[in-house]
Amino acid sequence: MPITQRNKIGMLEAMLFANAEPVETDRLAEAMRADPAEVLTLLEKLQKRYDETESGLMLLHFDGDRWQMATRPYYGAAFARCAGSSGYYRL
Repeated sequence: MPITQRNKIGMLEAMLFANAEPVETDRLAEAMRADPAEVLTLLEKLQKRYDETESGLMLLHFDGDRWQMATRPYYGAAFARCAGSSGYYRL
């Protein structure tokens, strides 16, 4: 059964969620056995989807073509209340 674009985006989400540090596009592509250009396109689509839906998650893109999943700062106060602390947490 072929891997769909949705499956590939799901893989990216899982890998980025599991990594606390930014991950290079090439490393993600290698893990997926995919072309880095395709992975970059998928990352940009995922980033756009998170932004358009005002998701609690966001993708940060750093120099060196590195990506990291993070919580959107806008929702930080609600997260702090849920966690039982007034501090700010970055996930």
